Amino acid sequence: MREDRRVGSQRAPEDLADLICAELDPVMTANGFLAGQSGVGEKIGIVYCAPHDEFRQRFPDLAPTIQYGDEGACTDLNIQAGFGADARLEDIRFDGVTLEDLLAGEETGDANEAHAIMSLPAHTGVTRLRSLLDELFTRHNAT
Repeated sequence: MREDRRVGSQRAPEDLADLICAELDPVMTANGFLAGQSGVGEKIGIVYCAPHDEFRQRFPDLAPTIQYGDEGACTDLNIQAGFGADARLEDIRFDGVTLEDLLAGEETGDANEAHAIMSLPAHTGVTRLRSLLDELFTRHNAT
């Protein structure tokens, strides 16, 4: 973990990226994804990658619109976050399927949870996202 660099009371973008990865890595790696890879540009970007065939074996009913025929393809979870005083998780997608659309297909009443997660400060939203992903993976795990 990098040394915490703050500008006034704001967390540096790299530190927020580290915080998001530290929060999500345990859930994601336990479910077949590589640890989060982060980058900072105009936004914070984090990607989690799992071999698609293994993802599909483990979670056959999760994000059913994601289909790949190519051996060696990956299923990615992509997260974008802003930074600064009002940092929020701004975009969360499984290979182009928004978290909102993914949850709309669930029968659990979680459809509004994506909006709720993205309306919270990033450090709070990522904790809620971790719980949601853990529930999704547990509910859909076929192994």
